[in-house]
Amino acid sequence: MIKNTPVVRTVRTLLAASALGLCVPAMAQDVPDPKAVLGHDVGEDYYLANYEDSIRYFQALARASDRIKLFETGKTTHGKTMVYAVISSPENVANFDKYKAISKRLGDPRGLSDEQARQLAKDSPIIVHIDGGMHASEVSDHQLPLALAHKLLSAKNDAEVDGILKNVILVLWPTLNPDGQDIVVDWYRKQRGTQWETSRTPWLYQEYVGHDNNRDGYMLNMKESQVVNATEQEYAPVIWYSQHQVAPFPARIWVPPFADPVSSNISPYMRIWTNAIGTNIMTRMETEGKPGAIAQARFDNWYAGFLDYIHVFRNTISFFTETAHDSATPKTYSLDDFPKQTRDLKAQIMYPHPWRGGEWHLKNSVDYMLTASMSVLETAQKYRDTLLYNRYQAGRDMVAAAAVDGPAAYVIPAGQADMPEAASLAQLMIRHGLDVLQIGAPTALNGQTYAAGSWVVPMDQPFAGLARELLDKQKYPDAVLNGDGQPAELPYDVTGWTLPMQMGVRVDRVEKPIEAAARAAMQKVAAATPPAGGVSGSGSTYLIDRRVNNGYRVLNAALAAGGEARWTTASFQPGAAPQEAIAITGLPRSVMDKIASQHTVAVTASAEAPAGAAVRKGRVALYRPWGSNIDEGWTRWLLEQYAFQPKSLYNADVKAGLSGKYDTIVIPDIGAPQSTRPGDTAPPANFTSKYKGPLASLMDGFSPNQMPAPYSGGIGEDGAEKLKDFVRNGGTLVALNNASDAIIDLFQLPVTNILKDVKSDTFFCSGALLQVSLNPAASVNAGMPADPIVMFERGPAFAPKPGFQGQVLASYTPTGDPLRSGVLLHPEAIQGKAAAVEVQYGKGKVYLYGFRPQWRGQSHGGYKLLFNTLYAGGATN
Repeated sequence: MIKNTPVVRTVRTLLAASALGLCVPAMAQDVPDPKAVLGHDVGEDYYLANYEDSIRYFQALARASDRIKLFETGKTTHGKTMVYAVISSPENVANFDKYKAISKRLGDPRGLSDEQARQLAKDSPIIVHIDGGMHASEVSDHQLPLALAHKLLSAKNDAEVDGILKNVILVLWPTLNPDGQDIVVDWYRKQRGTQWETSRTPWLYQEYVGHDNNRDGYMLNMKESQVVNATEQEYAPVIWYSQHQVAPFPARIWVPPFADPVSSNISPYMRIWTNAIGTNIMTRMETEGKPGAIAQARFDNWYAGFLDYIHVFRNTISFFTETAHDSATPKTYSLDDFPKQTRDLKAQIMYPHPWRGGEWHLKNSVDYMLTASMSVLETAQKYRDTLLYNRYQAGRDMVAAAAVDGPAAYVIPAGQADMPEAASLAQLMIRHGLDVLQIGAPTALNGQTYAAGSWVVPMDQPFAGLARELLDKQKYPDAVLNGDGQPAELPYDVTGWTLPMQMGVRVDRVEKPIEAAARAAMQKVAAATPPAGGVSGSGSTYLIDRRVNNGYRVLNAALAAGGEARWTTASFQPGAAPQEAIAITGLPRSVMDKIASQHTVAVTASAEAPAGAAVRKGRVALYRPWGSNIDEGWTRWLLEQYAFQPKSLYNADVKAGLSGKYDTIVIPDIGAPQSTRPGDTAPPANFTSKYKGPLASLMDGFSPNQMPAPYSGGIGEDGAEKLKDFVRNGGTLVALNNASDAIIDLFQLPVTNILKDVKSDTFFCSGALLQVSLNPAASVNAGMPADPIVMFERGPAFAPKPGFQGQVLASYTPTGDPLRSGVLLHPEAIQGKAAAVEVQYGKGKVYLYGFRPQWRGQSHGGYKLLFNTLYAGGATN
């Protein structure tokens, strides 16, 4: 007979409560606090846990509790293992696979009735994603998960936590940028106690991209982006919440609602719930005595490329918050530090309880993040059934919208000049969870016949809004443009990114519904692969169409294998007009066929000896200034992808001399000097230079007050002379975007930047797709269409001056509007102006591009404008 002991009575009570469906408190478990494992408290002044510390603590929690389980999910660029934790009740953790499947099923309503969806929503816990951010310099972000995990797993007799663990499955990532967390923490530890304690790292905190890791959401160029994208689709969260810093000063935390504009390709459920969650966070802040929460302000969610936001197009409520003070070093703020318009401490609708200043510590930031995270979890558990069912409704309504709003589908036709690029666009749709079909036989759609091999993206699918967002052009809502074409608030990020325009890929809209017979000719594909590459025809001269980007991969591989090459022309179809081509000789057919197959490029063998200028792969150097130059990183990544093997050129290398060492030097986009404080884009107060704008950055870099040696300084007067000598002696210099302005001033080129110091009431373009006309006589434009679309992002435009020797490479139309996607104010300012020029300087050449032909690894259609400058002697010899 079992004795009626207190323990037995407790167990009986819990079983009875469970049978009645009541919230049963989780059995208390003793878990270690961070100090027991790491020797420090979370949020302790002057201490930051690195990634290895974070994983060590999460592993300690997993050993102590059955309410947490760790999962490994891919590698970073530097080879670190990305890890996330699942935290919930033991039963939910054990059945995580089951509940992942339910969440995914609710995300795809096809074949599911409303009644079935309601039952699934009723029976399943809700999956919520929270992460420790990706911008590693925002240091509170990656400290928050330690505090949140400990709170949830150590709570005893806490009804709120018990309810969360029963109804919510939290997927908690220590960080989305493990490499960056280690880089930033290591820098802080080394500078601790010096005058540079609060400075940022003198290099990118994520390899190649730095801050732009949150601009890679749809393109998925980086390994980390690929891991996050694939893993998110695996567990299909209903809510995705990322940490960021900093809030608009002096606010302590920014929360949704976002400012306008917002994409209409997002389900209304996502927009409404984002607003509700944000106001709930603000309410909880007030309840807990945490003033300084602000909403809207400067943050909109127009740009689709945020890695922490792209999930909203898969019907996941996606948002971030921005918390104040991204440093482990405390600081005291007085009202004198506040912007003048906020010193009266008057409340606003979206800033209802202004912060009054005072001391601020790392722990304050972590505590604000913890409150926000608990609010999100509280909302999720309180409205679990509704949120899950709304997820189903969002997908159901998106499927139905195709028949009402159109289009019915998009087609990526076969037979395009650059089929590997066309395939990569189709494959990108698949990677984002969209269904892509392939036509098996010639099929008529919308009155046009499409060849076999064409890809079709139908719109009667739950994530169709993402296809519209990426394949259609962007246009700001009229309401945001105030009816006169002028937005009330100027955009802070790019406003147009239409991928077919950027990639140079033809995509057609199909407005009429696809008939059953046509649909029967299509098969869903798991991968979009281009036609197989290889050598066809006979002969020992191998011809490659220069319109194909991958042709440059083939060229570089062939040269590396010992082949020889020439620029030439050739006809690739009987009766077709000659195209600019690459001719390769000196390789066995088997070697050439292997290279062509590897890069899926069609190579035509010919018995004719090639004519044209000889091609030698240039010795390419890429200027790499100290600091977080994102354009340098993107350019380096791109050139490595195409095997140009760029050498990083630091300030000391420039000063040491350049002539005879390199054939081409590329200067990436360079802005005006900025503060070394993370998140601070204002000009530094302690920076002095006799130069202005981008030239000041190039010449003087960071001052010794901003950065320790050897990271302070620029190329200086000595380096400037060495750079000029390099070009005078026959070298090629390529300046991208605002670096062009610096080179014009430094070299005193007979070219005017007509947008220098321009004000927004005269011209404004934070990032949009503009059409240019290319000079057909310029060999550097080989392989390009006559009127490509380029990404213009706060760049220059040019007008030659008397004495100009060279040629205009690209220009804007003298009449009309060059805008093709996004927002451009006062286009008349650049009408008829040059977008790119080639300038003769001594025996060498300077190429000035007023746009970024390699922008964020997205502008595939402009790559050749850069590639053609990277062979010995420039574009022609």
